Amino acid sequence: MFKKILAVLTGMSMTAAMMTGCGGQQQDAAPQPDAGTEPAAEETAEAPGTDEASTGEITLNLYHSWSAETTRGEVLAKLVEEFNEQHTGEIKVVVETNPDFPAYQEKVKTMLSTKTAPDIFHYNYNPNDLSYFESGLLMDFTPYMDEEWKGKFEASDLETVTYDGKLLSIPFESAGAVIWYNKDVFAEVGITEFPDTWDGLLEACKTLKDAGYGGFSLYTGDDAWYSINLITGLWIANEGAAKVNTSTSFQTPGMVDALNTYKEFCQYSTSDVIGGNYSVAGANFSSKKTTMAIDGSWFTGYQDESVIPSISAAPMPTNGDGVAEQGYLVTDAQTPWAASAQTDPAKEVAIAEFLKFITSEEATKTLTMEGSVVLSAKAELTEEDLSNVTEQMAAYLEVNGNAPSRTTNLERNLSTEAAAELPTLLESFLLDQITAEQFCEQLDALN
Repeated sequence: MFKKILAVLTGMSMTAAMMTGCGGQQQDAAPQPDAGTEPAAEETAEAPGTDEASTGEITLNLYHSWSAETTRGEVLAKLVEEFNEQHTGEIKVVVETNPDFPAYQEKVKTMLSTKTAPDIFHYNYNPNDLSYFESGLLMDFTPYMDEEWKGKFEASDLETVTYDGKLLSIPFESAGAVIWYNKDVFAEVGITEFPDTWDGLLEACKTLKDAGYGGFSLYTGDDAWYSINLITGLWIANEGAAKVNTSTSFQTPGMVDALNTYKEFCQYSTSDVIGGNYSVAGANFSSKKTTMAIDGSWFTGYQDESVIPSISAAPMPTNGDGVAEQGYLVTDAQTPWAASAQTDPAKEVAIAEFLKFITSEEATKTLTMEGSVVLSAKAELTEEDLSNVTEQMAAYLEVNGNAPSRTTNLERNLSTEAAAELPTLLESFLLDQITAEQFCEQLDALN
């Protein structure tokens, strides 16, 4: 199994590799701009930073959403500490976190608009909301992106975060969402193999309910991540990944059917679907009120340790009609790093140095091996690396690596207005105040 995963993952942009540690190696010298090019502050808007060149230790403020209480947040904190130790007296990264990701993203937008953004932060890329790029307040990494650093990423990922000829972000994370399920509960109720069709999964939910367990963890609050992952997956099953990936409207028979099937699955979830959020839905899985969740590689890092041995990953089902290929992935949006434009060239160099470190092969391996995060940066995998991952991560990598197609969760491509109204539309639909057809019509109008 591991050889198959290795062959697939080493050629994929979204897959990082693993090993037990960073190795603690000293990083290369700070990246320098191309010959004859001076990194300059944006001239279109007032940029944060100091007016005079830095002297002594440079402090970089890093703002992100990975709580130190989670596995990935803990590992990222370790890497920041390692970087600071390697650059004692030269560069110091100071971290602030906000684990409420929807609130975090709104705060970043507010900080940008008020020109108080941190030196380094991450965000969800949305092709329908380019306010980050259009602000004129992001650092341009083009002068620092030498061939060696560029080689760590797929060209398509770099193109995604290039705007008006400027590289305004550094690709970091773009993880697939698999179906995590409690294999022990499934076995307890007599389900020995995970269903390969959605109809079969609905039948499984009925069996689970009869035994006192719920099906999927779902919720409508915040960004409705779990619900929209399920709806997106059902839409792909109905119309195929290629059609969904190029669709310009939600008013399609496949999307309408997906919503109606989603409502059926809600009957086998918990009573707090309406108004619930990510934390509530995750806790429902830990307590076995639910037995499935469609989430990324970080899922186990949020679960109670007692339930982790029971968790495994399964590929997305199909309708059994050949329209969709078994194992297609619904993914999160690209979540890149960005930096505030600086007036101090030395601070720019320090920012590039840190991001070069955090996307290095050593850091990429450590974040994936120890933090259960699949990243955009490339890294060579070995069979020994793969043999050291947890059973859960191995299952995730197998599903992720074998995926025949990838489709971004539909919420991640909505306009700001449409995304804000999505929870209300979902709740209205589940309460039978609007039909699936009206849901699609209104979402199109908002988008």
